[in-house]
Amino acid sequence: MTDTTITDILTEFNPWWRGAAESTGIRRERYLSKIIQYADTGEITVLNGVRRSGKTTLLHQTIEYMIAGGKNPKSILFVNCDDPHLHSEFSLEEAVEAYRREIYGGEGITLVFDEIQSIDGWQRWIKAWYDLKKYTIIISGSTSSLLTSGLASLISGRYLKITVYPLDFAEYLMFKGADMPKDRLAMRAERFKLMEHLRNYMNEGGFPAVVALKDENIRKELIAGYYGTIIFRDIEGVREIRNPKVLHDLMEYLLANTALPFSYSRIAKMLDSDVSTIKDYIGFAQEAYLIYELKMFSYSVRVQNASGRKIYATDCGLRNAVSFKFSEDAGRLAENLVFLSLLRCGFEPYFWKKKNEVDFVIKHRDYTLSAINVCYSDEIPERETKSLREFSDEFADKAGKKVIVTASVEKEEDGIVYIPLYRWLLSGAEEILGA
Repeated sequence: MTDTTITDILTEFNPWWRGAAESTGIRRERYLSKIIQYADTGEITVLNGVRRSGKTTLLHQTIEYMIAGGKNPKSILFVNCDDPHLHSEFSLEEAVEAYRREIYGGEGITLVFDEIQSIDGWQRWIKAWYDLKKYTIIISGSTSSLLTSGLASLISGRYLKITVYPLDFAEYLMFKGADMPKDRLAMRAERFKLMEHLRNYMNEGGFPAVVALKDENIRKELIAGYYGTIIFRDIEGVREIRNPKVLHDLMEYLLANTALPFSYSRIAKMLDSDVSTIKDYIGFAQEAYLIYELKMFSYSVRVQNASGRKIYATDCGLRNAVSFKFSEDAGRLAENLVFLSLLRCGFEPYFWKKKNEVDFVIKHRDYTLSAINVCYSDEIPERETKSLREFSDEFADKAGKKVIVTASVEKEEDGIVYIPLYRWLLSGAEEILGA
């Protein structure tokens, strides 16, 4: 392919070269500020997360921010690595060389590569460009294997990672144009409106493009399309799947049974498969950020590995679109939201079980343990408090804050903090747990 043809394609990727302004939508400042901060360090900035969570939009917003700050628009190269031209007509290396020759040969270049896992051997080129110390490099990908494969060792220690999730509840309200309460008293005053938005959020989920749609059927169709793309491109497209039917049945089963305990052997028997295959497929789905596996808390690795597991979905809307359930599962969807909120805050949650079960355990830096139950109701069964007390007795010297996340009950009683789900999501787990 000639340089002229490559340049024509790159110009389509980069409308700011010709002075064209595009709307980049609502800014997610928490992510955007971190991208800008990381890009200034000279290390490679990596955006990871489930497909369609908003990574591409954040990259465009980053570019918009740089240009608004005085950066020469032509000094920024954006490449959509999912574009078929990169696979059939020219390479990543040829794209950068043509850009340097035909568009901009000066200093201070920023290279932005979206969905870079689509390019075989991308790590070698990124390392080569990084080692030149001439470029600011920002990349994105939709699989965690982006940074765990053998080739990824080439850029080990040279990158800073940002995990991008679908919209949290505060972002969802912002995208819906709803007023955001400023403090706890305002939340309490607006609780009925917030609870209505929360029910919709639990149903729709937080994929940005989905939230913008008004028709429920179209939303479900779009999410179903996301799910199919994740399965076919981010799992089957990057891993050897010997039995696709088992993979599809397994994912549908797990998404329909989020927040419930499972065992590899029971699922393997149910799907007429084997434990090794089930473990592999669950691992591949985690790499694609489709699901998350929760282990039981124990100081013994042997006990932890021998215990059951739980699965949580990357997005409640995706889970609903695949499993075709909602109303009767509100409690498990609420638990899924609490789990995701803990991940967003950087926590590594576990569950705990003895006679009774604690939904989430958080180990803090000072080695204290927080215990959290989720009961999306205003009638709190005794088992919820009983399990927290059992946990405190078991880990007496390390047991810290005990929390029950409710529908609207808000109080503190017998050493347990009761907090409505809407406030948990808006205030943040860090503030509530005192982390």
